[in-house]
Amino acid sequence: MSYKFDGFHGRALYELNGLPEHVRDGALLERLLELLRDPWDAVAERPGQSAVRHAFFGDNGQGMMTFILDEETRALRIIDLLWAG
Repeated sequence: MSYKFDGFHGRALYELNGLPEHVRDGALLERLLELLRDPWDAVAERPGQSAVRHAFFGDNGQGMMTFILDEETRALRIIDLLWAG
């Protein structure tokens, strides 16, 4: 069962514009598609909670996305992006 993508919100929307095109259309998109199939393949932000999660992307994990997972609506919303590559 898969989740739906609820978009880039807040800071992630701004940071998306600064990503190189090959990263945005490559590694980030590939990781997002993986997470929509298996959102639990990410690290919880804090022990004991599961809604806010971090996932790495890029060949050497140079990027990190933070997302909110809404179990009730089965939606994934990206709220922050970091690219160190």
